[in-house]
Amino acid sequence: MSHRTRRRRMYTLRLLAAGLLLAVAGCAGDGAGSPAAKEPQTASALTIAVGGDQGTLTPYTYRTGYPGYHLMSLVFDTLLVLDPSNQVTPLLATGLTTSADSRVFTLPLRTDVSWHDGEAFTADDVVFSIDYYRKHDSVRFASALAAVEDVQVRDATVVITLDKPDPEFPVRQLADMPILARHVWSGITDPQKAPVSAAVGTGPYRLAGYEPERRYELTANTAYPIGKPRVDKLSVSVIPQQQTALAALRTGEVHLVADEVPPNLTDQLSAQQGVKMATGSNFSSTLLVFNDGKAPFDRVELRQAISAAIDTRDLVDTILLGQGTVGSPGFWHPEAPGADTSLKHSYDPAAAAAKLDALGAAPGADGVRVLDGKPLSFELLVYADSPDRVRAAELITEMLGKVGVKTTVRAMDADSVDVKVWPDFDVAKGRDFDLAMWGWSATTMTAYTKLAGLVATDPKAGSLNVTGVVDAELDTVAKELLATTALAERQAAAGRLQQLLAQKTPFVTLYYPAGAYAYRGDVFAGWAYQQGWGPLNKNSLVARHG
Repeated sequence: MSHRTRRRRMYTLRLLAAGLLLAVAGCAGDGAGSPAAKEPQTASALTIAVGGDQGTLTPYTYRTGYPGYHLMSLVFDTLLVLDPSNQVTPLLATGLTTSADSRVFTLPLRTDVSWHDGEAFTADDVVFSIDYYRKHDSVRFASALAAVEDVQVRDATVVITLDKPDPEFPVRQLADMPILARHVWSGITDPQKAPVSAAVGTGPYRLAGYEPERRYELTANTAYPIGKPRVDKLSVSVIPQQQTALAALRTGEVHLVADEVPPNLTDQLSAQQGVKMATGSNFSSTLLVFNDGKAPFDRVELRQAISAAIDTRDLVDTILLGQGTVGSPGFWHPEAPGADTSLKHSYDPAAAAAKLDALGAAPGADGVRVLDGKPLSFELLVYADSPDRVRAAELITEMLGKVGVKTTVRAMDADSVDVKVWPDFDVAKGRDFDLAMWGWSATTMTAYTKLAGLVATDPKAGSLNVTGVVDAELDTVAKELLATTALAERQAAAGRLQQLLAQKTPFVTLYYPAGAYAYRGDVFAGWAYQQGWGPLNKNSLVARHG
């Protein structure tokens, strides 16, 4: 048995021991391997388990991207929406016309939509929303609005003009920004404290009840003109312990668990009667980041050597039990739009050792290489509450040790790691670390501008540049990407930037976990997995007209 096989088996056994609650003797399964006689696409009531309270479900008070934003999006609508394959389609708008220079966006609006309190939805609500987000700019919907030069209303049409081209504005703003009811929000001066009564939207579900830290009740908006809600009543229960939520799913008390199922439990759940798995790509990433502004990580050859010493396939097989995708050296998920799928991680310990030799990093008496008089011995930070990342850090330590690079894993609470890597979420405030296990959420893969944000030197353009990399070639292509006026040009620039990332190695993209969510297919089987996110979304719960 190889060392990799032994290690993977030990890790699997340790995970399985944690999941014994789900083991049911003599349980006959009709999971993913046994087709049900009939898969219901509608239901009178469903119960969804979430791991934590999601606030009052307004655009200012929801607490997580998934499932919080998506629960909020059942109440509030956007002008455009992404379908399950992340293509832009109309929602409150009936269409979109974009000027040749990607500065002017014309959106005719639906005239048959009402707010949940009966007031009519109008273009004035759209104008108000843009102004309100710009004034109260503490939410993600505000950043792209800084470029809005003018907003005009022509009958039932809104025309938005930007001060610079942005071919991704429809995806990253118009399909993301919830529209606020002017008659409700004009009286709210502190949106961060918006009460539950402010959760008045135009969406397919009304927020009918909320008990903090316990439950939500959402009822179908039967007057929703865009489509017919597939479920009459949604109960959302806050269940912090995932094993408790999964046990409730097994007994039929819960019909969807909104949190991802650990890799070691997916086969068990799939084999249980009535339980199915919704699976798909998860565009979130797990990275090893360097402090590129600090010697010796300012030397690209060292970063390349460390990357070559890491067996990312082993990490996927051991940590994720094969349920994930090996990271691309260009960062972009291979299934995300615009990915350069020719880029592959190269695991080559011999090449890593040769690069270190070429740098003049000779092994010391203890086997740790010495470069410029200093041992290649570093601290590797990781979130203590992320067992997968802790285990990955341990395996990386073993791998790097074989080529003479020593790392010491330091597990800390998330806030403490963030302070060292991304203080106050502001890259302009610097960084204080050697190496860190890091990651970005799925939204990073939805806009090419985020790719530039990972490497641009200017903190405004490079707001995600936590490595502090300073590289003229990366900067040049990042600026080219941000200056493009057509989507095809921007995608081409993103391709060039991916290739440069693979060459410069400012960080190592280790893997992307696969998404797996458990649900009761015998109660409701209409879940539509949205790539990069999961099954809980508008597309699952609304049958669109036309």
